[in-house]
Amino acid sequence: MTVSWVDIARKDFEDAARSRMLWGFIAVFVAFLAMSLPVAEQLFPDAVAVTPTKALSGVAMLAQLFVPGIALVAAYMAIVGERRSGSLRMLLSYPFSRRDVVAGKLGGRLLVTVTALTIGYAVASVLVVVLYGLPDPAAFAGFVGAGVLLGVTFTGIAIGGSAAASSRGRAMTLTIGSFVGMVFFWKPVAAGLYHAITGSLPGLHADRWYFLLKRLNPLEAFRALTSAALGQEVSAVPRFPVEDLPAYASPGQPDLATRLVGEVPFYLQDWFSVVVLVAWGVCPVLLGYWRFERADLG
Repeated sequence: MTVSWVDIARKDFEDAARSRMLWGFIAVFVAFLAMSLPVAEQLFPDAVAVTPTKALSGVAMLAQLFVPGIALVAAYMAIVGERRSGSLRMLLSYPFSRRDVVAGKLGGRLLVTVTALTIGYAVASVLVVVLYGLPDPAAFAGFVGAGVLLGVTFTGIAIGGSAAASSRGRAMTLTIGSFVGMVFFWKPVAAGLYHAITGSLPGLHADRWYFLLKRLNPLEAFRALTSAALGQEVSAVPRFPVEDLPAYASPGQPDLATRLVGEVPFYLQDWFSVVVLVAWGVCPVLLGYWRFERADLG
């Protein structure tokens, strides 16, 4: 009988459905949307008239924390959990290679994440129409696409960490720890590095490499991509005042062209954010597989 990674992916997805993991994630994501959309006006610092686009930008602001959380929880134990329980050795006793295991687990957990997010965003579309009116179809499609891509990215990060780790604690350090670093430390470290090199904090105008360093954070890439789709700035959460900006200036992507001298380079254009997110989804899987292939599973 011929078997492949597809068989592992199918079984992994079916196991998630039977164990109610999938339905739990769907319920949590739908609840998140159902609670955040009706109070979208409270997500902004000033009183604003909440349009469909404005409501979606507020949801995206929270989703940059919530969507990675779903993906990481769904996938970080996918391989290391089987490794520590001993079931991985049984799985490898069949004609599966270690590459099949990594690819199958990645495929199965991607199905879990994408299914949960797709159903959640379908519910969001209904809520937005009921509460705020019909959004622009292209803007809504970009909003959904960016959110799903973010979930796919962090699923790849979680599978890579799960493949590389030999224990649950190490898997959590590699996956949850990396996410915490992206949220709380990336921008302050980037600004600190800029200060160390130039002698001043980044101001309204700064060197291009600084903006590239910020954009290499997948959360920053998601914000840039969603902001471009909605035509509305998606703020970071939390916001760190580490740049020396005048009060009237916005640190977000819509003002990037005014912060650079000359044209915006290709690596700071909106489409390059997709490249950043894809790279973050693929590279950890490859590195995790490289480590998993050489690991002693005894």
